[in-house]
Amino acid sequence: MAASARGPLETAIGHDLAGVARTLFGNVRLDFDGGNEEKSTLVSAMLGNCRLTRLEADIHTVIGDRVVHGSSNPDAIKLIIQTHGRSSLLQSDRTAAVGAEAVVIYDPSRPYVLSNRTPVRLLLLQLPRQALSPAAIARLKEPFVAPQAHAGMQRILLSLMDSTIREIAQLDDAARASVGQTMVELVRTMVGGDPSGDAPGEHSLGLLRRRAKDFIADNIARPDLDVGVIARRMGCSSRYIYRAFEAEGITPADYIWTLRLDEAAIRLRDARGYPGEISQIAFGLGFSSSAHFSRAFRSRYAHSPSQWRKGPLSREMRPR
Repeated sequence: MAASARGPLETAIGHDLAGVARTLFGNVRLDFDGGNEEKSTLVSAMLGNCRLTRLEADIHTVIGDRVVHGSSNPDAIKLIIQTHGRSSLLQSDRTAAVGAEAVVIYDPSRPYVLSNRTPVRLLLLQLPRQALSPAAIARLKEPFVAPQAHAGMQRILLSLMDSTIREIAQLDDAARASVGQTMVELVRTMVGGDPSGDAPGEHSLGLLRRRAKDFIADNIARPDLDVGVIARRMGCSSRYIYRAFEAEGITPADYIWTLRLDEAAIRLRDARGYPGEISQIAFGLGFSSSAHFSRAFRSRYAHSPSQWRKGPLSREMRPR
């Protein structure tokens, strides 16, 4: 089937993959000797000045020879996270294993060979060379494997890349650029940070906190919403979620319940007063019972939900 483009989204299937790969990734050659090229599928999109690609393919080899000639090209630096299969990247006489547990970053302006010895499914991020510091670029004379100390950030990045490529058609240009910048910041920390460190930097924790807050807001009605659920969605440990919220002096649970109560106050302000409405609001925001909701609401607003609904308290009062 022919490659297609729906706006900024580009796709390729089967024998069209090789040509699309050269267009998107530079002067690369794909050798499917021993594999079936017809099993290949590719989806790719720009995220501001980055490019994110998902590839599923049978056994094949990618040969890159002076892919980038200008420092401003969007494919000046590449990052691979492979979610299925076994591969290796040979560059500057060093071989790096590529797999689900390893983030491999490399400079494609240097010749390389990527050997996919099994069918693979991978995510590829391309970012401008100038997005990284000179010290970080110096590290990319050979394949850079992100250290285990940054395993939490690797999982965050994998989760972000995977969810973005699945939902890319629903994101506008501004949202795509914002997500791309978030990915760049995570890569900067992994490549340019101290390899001996055991935690992400404050900026990366801020990015994680914003993503976690967005997830909480979208899932505020879930009764099971807790740190474990958030951590699994973010692709990191619960410890990193707690650390992300520490900067604001709150716990994730505090944030969840505060957001629920604030939303409840808004809904009660606009309530129409029919029987059972308060219970409906409580259950719709993840509270386990009306009694639990009433206690929590009174603790925050110094009035019961029914008093707040009757007003003018809801217009005049503020949380304590």
